[in-house]
Amino acid sequence: MSKAALTALVRDLLEQDILCEQEPVYGAGRPSVPLVVRANAAWFIGISLQDDPAVVVLTDLHGTTLARIELPRLPDPEACLASLAGAVGDLRKSLGKNREKISGIGVALPGFVAKDRQTCLACTALGWRNLNIGTVLAERTGLPVWVENDAKALILGEQLFGPLKGSPDFSMVFVSHGIGCAHIVNGRLLWGNAGGAGEISHAPITVDATQALPCRCGNRGCLETVASLLAIGNAARQAGLPTSTRELTLLAAEGHPQALTILHRAGSAMGIATAQLIQMLDPSHVVVMLDSALKDGVYGHALQHEADSHILHRPNTHTMINFRDFEPDSFARGAASLAARYFIFGHGDV
Repeated sequence: MSKAALTALVRDLLEQDILCEQEPVYGAGRPSVPLVVRANAAWFIGISLQDDPAVVVLTDLHGTTLARIELPRLPDPEACLASLAGAVGDLRKSLGKNREKISGIGVALPGFVAKDRQTCLACTALGWRNLNIGTVLAERTGLPVWVENDAKALILGEQLFGPLKGSPDFSMVFVSHGIGCAHIVNGRLLWGNAGGAGEISHAPITVDATQALPCRCGNRGCLETVASLLAIGNAARQAGLPTSTRELTLLAAEGHPQALTILHRAGSAMGIATAQLIQMLDPSHVVVMLDSALKDGVYGHALQHEADSHILHRPNTHTMINFRDFEPDSFARGAASLAARYFIFGHGDV
């Protein structure tokens, strides 16, 4: 862009109160005036259907949560969307005159979403298929709505608001009842042919047919059947142990052999899957979001060890594996980032 075009653009953003000037920075030559985006230039609503209860948050343009509502995640589409529209209405009413600052709504759900970011193609957790969530919610709320897979919304929120927003190549994995994964490659979300890029939860991890457990997807031996919270809980229940992650981790720390075996097996499987991810995509970072008890215990140590053991280390480079505590609100903030993208860029392409 020319200096004149850039000056005109900045002036326009300053007049709209989207940018603001900071204190001048003095050095050699003329002082420079840093510009920052105003956090309250616009607000966004993010809805997470990743788990029950559903979470609805109000965020500013820096991704900070200003308000939140929890409500039951209803499987009936009509009842669910009516409930979500009601929660959005409650948030708007609480803002009074500031309600006009809300610029859009994002929705994150565990399932496949069409490229139009309006239609849920399939969501096993809710039993939804070919449901146009975006249009219905937009009609009920009067706000533009965009829909995305939960893992993809999570990484888009990280790219826009998180610590890795300057990184062009990184991956995110979360370990919950299921396992989600998404990738930013060359600065853009890796979508795949049908939106399934990053679906490691249902990648095969067990080749021994005698140990391959059935998965809810209809296949056997998927990563989810070994490394997810659901798999860990099922294994603990069969062994007569507590199904709570924290209690199981404490037992393992005390040397309980069955607890150690369950958590080590699950963490090792996740570590091997992470190594495969690194080998294929060569990201600068892999962010692994999981329960703090898993992160600091046998599961996390096994994950890190197996990942390190199966990565072909390249000269002068190293993929960093960063553990983060699992935060359910992260999905809702990621959903809000979908709406923020349209406000900032005029489109949602990433």
